[in-house]
Amino acid sequence: MSPKDIAPDSPRTARRTAFAVLAAAAALSVAACGEAPTGTLHTRAGYTITSDEVPVSVCPAEGESRFAGDEGLLVGAHFALRVECVASFDEIPEGFQLEYLLGEDTQLYSPEPGYEFTLVQFAPDPGAAAPFTVNDGEELAATLKVGDEQWDFDGSVPAPGAVYLTVAEKDAPISLEVVDAERTQAIDMRERTRTGLIEALYNGSTNVVNTDLVENSVDGYTSTGSYEYWFDDWQYSTQFTVTREVFEPDVGWVAEPDRARLDITFGWLHSGSGLEWAIDPEEALKVSGPDGELTATAVDHVDEDWSDGIWRTFTLQYDVPATALAFELKFHPEGPVEWPEEGISLPITGDKTHDISVSFE
Repeated sequence: MSPKDIAPDSPRTARRTAFAVLAAAAALSVAACGEAPTGTLHTRAGYTITSDEVPVSVCPAEGESRFAGDEGLLVGAHFALRVECVASFDEIPEGFQLEYLLGEDTQLYSPEPGYEFTLVQFAPDPGAAAPFTVNDGEELAATLKVGDEQWDFDGSVPAPGAVYLTVAEKDAPISLEVVDAERTQAIDMRERTRTGLIEALYNGSTNVVNTDLVENSVDGYTSTGSYEYWFDDWQYSTQFTVTREVFEPDVGWVAEPDRARLDITFGWLHSGSGLEWAIDPEEALKVSGPDGELTATAVDHVDEDWSDGIWRTFTLQYDVPATALAFELKFHPEGPVEWPEEGISLPITGDKTHDISVSFE
């Protein structure tokens, strides 16, 4: 707790008690010679007291001081915070628990004319979590302003539950600005507006979906002259991992503030027992979202060499709106299957389409 320009009327402070005794003595001395001067003791402009160790909300459970829903929420790659409440007053209103900030039985003198107490508290529980932790070299900074008063944070943001109380001009601007990996998000606490939001971080309840397994078996057959070639019961089983990303460590932001990157990863038995089933992932997998079918912006694969074949893992990337949360996948691996040693191509039967729904809600 760090007070500045002490102003509370508190019997616990010996210096204030001594000052009051001296002031009374001075008043008696003046009265003996004539009429004593009169005046009002005010809390001077700029008086400030803060604490980041308040465990509860100091504002009433209901009232206009509280921020509703997500209007006080800011989330970035490395931080998450929520404005709990903002209030301005000349004397402490009913229902406020400022003893958590000021201590018991402390009263505040009213501010000077044209000024008011302004209180800002951040929620003890933001209700959201930062996707990543801050590492050395990563930029995270914040600035809280109430009129002419300013608090700067380097490598952090205001702590959960933190309270800031100051004497500022009436209706002075109140703002918070957070810079996270060179992207700035801000909230105007007077207007209750937010700007620069990384929108995907405010939509959906999860960033990773693992689908159920898709399974099937196919047969292959062909004939050349008097020779017949076939295989029975090529079984496949695969699962799709779908993620919505906006930031990657060591890479940075991978999507614009109003977009997200959709990644789909799945494995495929590319070859085994001398046969090779090579699929084109963009042909085998069709993806659609709220605006229709999607076109991959990048396609890649990694091969794992097994003893008698290759397991291939595909990754496809798509650029999607930040508000898109539901997607449909259609997976239909088609033939033929090749027999490289014999130079034979075998059409398949039993192939099918798998319909898969993915939701990040």
